[in-house]
Amino acid sequence: MAAPGDIGTYGYGLGTGTGANREDLLDLIANIDPFDTPWVSQAPKVRAEAITHQWLTDTLAATATAGAVEGDDWSFNTATTRPTRLNNVTQIFRKDISVSESQRAVNSAGFRDAYSYEVSKAVKEIARNIESRVFSASGTTTTGATDTARVMKNFQAFLTATATSGKITLGGAATSTAFASAITVGVFNDALENAYLNGGNPEQCYVSPRIKRQISLFTATSQNRNIAAVEKKLVAAMDLYESDFGLIQIVLDRWVPQATNTGTATASASDTKGNMFFLERAKNRLAWLRPVQHTLVGKRGDSVAGLIVGEVTLELLNPAASFRVSGVNNRSTSLGD
Repeated sequence: MAAPGDIGTYGYGLGTGTGANREDLLDLIANIDPFDTPWVSQAPKVRAEAITHQWLTDTLAATATAGAVEGDDWSFNTATTRPTRLNNVTQIFRKDISVSESQRAVNSAGFRDAYSYEVSKAVKEIARNIESRVFSASGTTTTGATDTARVMKNFQAFLTATATSGKITLGGAATSTAFASAITVGVFNDALENAYLNGGNPEQCYVSPRIKRQISLFTATSQNRNIAAVEKKLVAAMDLYESDFGLIQIVLDRWVPQATNTGTATASASDTKGNMFFLERAKNRLAWLRPVQHTLVGKRGDSVAGLIVGEVTLELLNPAASFRVSGVNNRSTSLGD
């Protein structure tokens, strides 16, 4: 039986091809892409004054237990340590924007002006790019040349297994029942001890999601987890780790490199590309040659153009103050893999 009058939604709706009813479009744009940048957001900011940014580090002479003879004559002693110059190049991070005048004129949903909307997105994208670069699994850098972009040294490039900086590389072949290169309490404490012996005092540990889960399952001596039954919840996370070398904040960072295992508990999972970074906040900084800012290029035909650009480099005042654990497998039998 036909509906009387044919004047409702089905008569005037968009489905007829000549619909007169307005669409129900929410005046909001939901963007689910992550833009959190835990390290960049809290990193100390300083000024760079050249494309090659340089700083000095030094060490004290080795300790001596012998005494000095009373009244002994002065003698010349050759200094055993001298300041060492470290450097990094500034890297340009840039986003170009162009929006047609027609798009700016229409009645848009979710934003008033398409150009301003693109500017706000570009700022977040640059911050993500910087965070991703400093934690990148690639330590490859370049000083730049004609038609070649400069790429700054990142944490991986600085934190190598040398006398002035530190790294532990986990090893061992993965099997179907045990993943020898998964992170353990012992390895975690070894990293802190090595950093301490090099003179560092890291207070933060940046980890990927999978490694964060492994750390939350740590079982340490004299560890207690008090759970109020009335709250009906199980506390399974560990965000602060009180060690023999101080209180360490476990920082979840989606841009920290994580292994890409796809195996199951019945298959080998040998990918050990994951990393963990033990950092001392005051010793790791961003040196800005040009802070991120918007530049309006202006009219380009029937469009408006501009760019968001910043130039920055990573400054590790003393690499020995930080530490890196590499070769961490993201699979663990304790996680049910």
